Amino acid sequence: MLKRTFLHFPNVGERREKLLWKYGYLDWEDIINLPPPSGWSRFWLEWQKEAERSLVALDQKNSEYFALSLPTSHWWRAIPEFLNEAVYLDIETDEKMDVTVIGLADRTTYYAFLEDEEIDKVYEIIFNAKMLVTYNGKNFDVPILKKKFKDLKFPILHIDLCPLFRRLGYKGGLKAIETQLGIERSHQTQGLNGWDAVKLWQKWKYFKDKQAFETLLMYNYEDVVHLKSLLKIAYEKLWKATIELV
Repeated sequence: MLKRTFLHFPNVGERREKLLWKYGYLDWEDIINLPPPSGWSRFWLEWQKEAERSLVALDQKNSEYFALSLPTSHWWRAIPEFLNEAVYLDIETDEKMDVTVIGLADRTTYYAFLEDEEIDKVYEIIFNAKMLVTYNGKNFDVPILKKKFKDLKFPILHIDLCPLFRRLGYKGGLKAIETQLGIERSHQTQGLNGWDAVKLWQKWKYFKDKQAFETLLMYNYEDVVHLKSLLKIAYEKLWKATIELV
């Protein structure tokens, strides 16, 4: 979807973008290689320059370029191009909103870090990512981590799935969305919520309850890895909705 996106071109909004698609200009190469439609020649040179810049940025895996030039509501269009460089994030907190578990996943691996444990590794994983994926992370996970770790740098391209699913007509938190989409939790964590995670941490911290600790980590693991399935579903639904409007 990213290569057929023209919303970051000068003087292009959603209406003009749809007209370009309708006229047969389906990606940046078409802008470079095809003549302009009648009456559009005044835009064409600038659009060709932007198409060339966009191709270079994509070739360089420069997600920041697209995050800074595209409207935030359309960042989802860049998902496939930066999927292999994405990091998925979900944190757990205690009753004081202090971080207890930082859960991260890249393309192949899930990582769990407790409180300040191995914070250099957290920095490294997030720093090397081209795209951040969360559920309500803009309002919860990211602000809390930025407050605790002042110099932690997140990718500018942040796909927060919460507003995307709301746009698609879904309501509720992460667990509610999973239920609506048929994504199941394990028997170990079935029915647990954020407050349960707080209590599990308390059992581990104060009583060294190993079972509570293992359940907490499984709860966070599922929070994180389910973001991958939700990301795919959200992208496919948004892509279909966008194309159907043409």
